[in-house]
This record gives sequence, structure tokens and C-alpha cells, in this order.
Amino acid sequence: MIVKKEQIMRIILEQQSQEIKFRFYSATTIGGLSKTELATYESIIPKGSTKATYEHRPDIQFDALALVKSEWQDIAYFSLNGEMICERSAYGEAMISKCDELFTQNAYKQAIEDELKAEKSGREVVVSDLTEKGAGGLMSDYATYWEQYKKENNL
Repeated sequence: MIVKKEQIMRIILEQQSQEIKFRFYSATTIGGLSKTELATYESIIPKGSTKATYEHRPDIQFDALALVKSEWQDIAYFSLNGEMICERSAYGEAMISKCDELFTQNAYKQAIEDELKAEKSGREVVVSDLTEKGAGGLMSDYATYWEQYKKENNL
């Protein structure tokens, strides 16, 4: 599965309870001399944060979401708690998922995301007719979301 930057940004927001690491391609790779050479240091997004930093320089911090949005093509891979979740085979290639389930959004969350995007852009969301199985899946995803929401907010 090809991973898009919006999916990684969603993972960064949803997985704040876990450490995320990523690495850029080196300047020589981006310049065109090599297609696979990586930067010396990994960037880290610590647990409970969306600020990226370096292990050797924790004083340097930057917004991870803005960084992913602007530097998407220069990032070689992402790992979650030490496990590789997606990577590029070489600079300029597509980011490929190592764990498709992590990047697949359930029907309810996807419907909410589509609605919010449409509202922001002033467009209307056209929803195709749902089958019984599709409607059941949507309601099942909502029920799961609601139970998790109640736990998180002590309701």
C-alpha cells in the first residue's frame, strides 16, 4: 500500500502515546549523487508530543506535522516503537506501508474526515447508497469509537 503524507500525519496525531522515529535522506541523496544514503541522525517524536527533535539534541524542536507536510519527499522511513511502519526503497520512490492495517481508516472515521474536509472547502459530500453490510460496518465502527470516547472521558 502506498502511504500518503496525510496518513502519516494522522498516525502522528493518533499514536501520541507511542514514540515515532523517522529519518531523512542525506543531502547527497537529495542532490542526486546517491539514491539511498540516509542522514546521520534519526528524528524522534517523543511519547505524548507532536514536536520532533533529535536524540542527541533535545533542545532543537519543531512541529512534526508541518515538517512532514513540507518535507515529505525527503523522508526515508517512519517507525513506531522501534518497528518500521513504512519506508521508501530509494529517494524519489513512493512510501510503502509495512503494516497496512495501521494506515487503513475505518468507515466511520473516514466519513467524518470526508465531511470535515468538505465543510472546510465549501463542498458537498456525495454519499453513495450503502449496502446493508456497509451500513452495519459504519454503525459498528461508530459503536467502537463511542465506547473508546466514553473510556477516555470517564463518561
